[in-house]
Amino acid sequence: MEDNARVSAALEAALTQQGLEAVCAGTGKAAIDLLDSHPDAILLDIDLPDCDGFALCSAIRARSSVPLLVTTARSDHASRVRGLDLGADDYLVKPYNLAELLARVRAVMRRRQPPEPAAGSAAPGDLILAGPVRIDLWERVVLINGYPTELSDEEFSILAALARRPGETLCFEQLADEILRAKRTTLHESVHRCVASLSQRLGAPHRLEAVEGSGYRLTLAGSV
Repeated sequence: MEDNARVSAALEAALTQQGLEAVCAGTGKAAIDLLDSHPDAILLDIDLPDCDGFALCSAIRARSSVPLLVTTARSDHASRVRGLDLGADDYLVKPYNLAELLARVRAVMRRRQPPEPAAGSAAPGDLILAGPVRIDLWERVVLINGYPTELSDEEFSILAALARRPGETLCFEQLADEILRAKRTTLHESVHRCVASLSQRLGAPHRLEAVEGSGYRLTLAGSV
C-alpha cells in the first residue's frame, strides 16, 4: 500500500520483473478490500492519506497471517518496535535499496511457506497437523498459526508426542519412555517445565491441559 504514485509505479515494475503480480492500494480501505484476494505478501507504507498506518497494520494482522513488510520514512526506534509488535514481519526505512526490498519480500514469503521436502526425505508421516500447529519431524520445525516457533529438543518431542494423539491423555511414564529416556532422575520436573513453556508458546493456555493425577493432553479448538 503506497500513496506516492511514482514510488508505486517503480515498485510495481520491479515486482513484475521478479515474476510477481503487483496490485497497488493507495488508501487503507482499498488495502483491506484487497485482503479478499488473498495476496502472497503485503508492502505497507505507514503514512497513508485516509487512516493511521499502524492501525491498518493491526487490522490486517487481525484478519490475515499474510506476510507483511512495512516500508516507511519513520526511522525512529519507537516506530520500528510498534510496527513489529502490531504484526509486521519486517520493517524497512526509506530511502531503501530496491534489491534489498525485493530480497526481504522473498524472505518473509519463504518464512510463511513450509519448504518442499527433498526427494526421498520427508514422507507424509513426517508431518503432524494439529489445529493451528504444524510439526515437521524431518526438519524439526514447528509452525503455530503459520509462524515458525523455536523449541528446545525436549519441548519439540513433548509437543510431537501430544499432537500425534490430540485429546488423549499421556501419562508421565509414556512421555518418559518416548521422550526423556536419558533423564529419569529429573522426569517430573522436566515434563512440568516443558509443558509450562509450551503452553506459553502456543499462545492459548487452554490448548494444553493438565489432567489431575494422569498427565497432559492437547485439546484442539472446539473439541471437548
